[in-house]
Amino acid sequence: MAIYKTRKYSQSGANVFRNLENDEDVIRSQRLFLRDVWSDFTYGSYTFLGFKKVTTGKWTDHAIGHSDLLSDVPNLLHHHPRRDYDQYFCPNPFSEPRRKQQYALPTPFGWCDMDESDPHAYAPRPSLVWKTSPRRYQALWQWDKIYRANEAEQFSKSLAYRHGGDKNGWSATKMLRIPGSVNHKPQYDEPFVKITICDWCAIASRPQTLEGIRYSVPTALPAIDVDPTTHDRNAVLKRYFKSLHPKVRTLIRSKKAYEPDRSAQVYHMIVGLHEAGATSDEIGSVLWQNPYFIDKYGRDANRLNDEIFRVIGKMEGRK
Repeated sequence: MAIYKTRKYSQSGANVFRNLENDEDVIRSQRLFLRDVWSDFTYGSYTFLGFKKVTTGKWTDHAIGHSDLLSDVPNLLHHHPRRDYDQYFCPNPFSEPRRKQQYALPTPFGWCDMDESDPHAYAPRPSLVWKTSPRRYQALWQWDKIYRANEAEQFSKSLAYRHGGDKNGWSATKMLRIPGSVNHKPQYDEPFVKITICDWCAIASRPQTLEGIRYSVPTALPAIDVDPTTHDRNAVLKRYFKSLHPKVRTLIRSKKAYEPDRSAQVYHMIVGLHEAGATSDEIGSVLWQNPYFIDKYGRDANRLNDEIFRVIGKMEGRK
């Protein structure tokens, strides 16, 4: 495993994540890691930790004010222990305590959920890579200047599209697994999330942006605010049953996530319901109870908004 060196004290060789079996040592290391990632954020900004309960799949999102970083982070990590929760962080700052794209502030980072792509094939080379499960990685790039959120998103989108990362993971609202946490997905044997590459030197080169979509980020669309509690899932299915493709009906009625590609199944349900005439709230009510959405995103209302927003916008051809 790579030796982690903090941003502020990289010359001193301060090492963390030395003993992944020791919970207290890991919490100390996670606090230092998060302090380093968020060290340049301005006073009055917010960022986020997220936790998904292993036994229930319930997701909780916690806004953390700049002035509360030192106290809130260890408290939240203690109250959401890694043995019982999947633990996540957002690398980017926000102007309000809501993890929504319209509040995203300038950031020095690029980010990517690499999935099973080769982390060594990315150009430029990432500053930080951590292994989330067998053959799967996530990464951050620390640029040598700060970019507006929509500009940073374009670099992140280019990294994912050009090198085989998650094509849905480039929003500034993206949550990533915290190093030192435990991946509780049932197909794995609860591996620790381990740092494999660490080099906090600022990166001067940039990935080439994708042609024709330089600023085609979701902020160009009007925001929606889905309420997943206004409709009953079964009533929605009954209302649009005859207009839905059989596969979509099966996915909506699923009690367990059997298909390996969770994102694709969520996409199919949004497309099918939208084409059948369902409203955003109706689609949200279906996804909120669906095992494919819960297994992929947890009980994350912001991500529910983002996914419905993104897919419908794509279907309608909005840039």
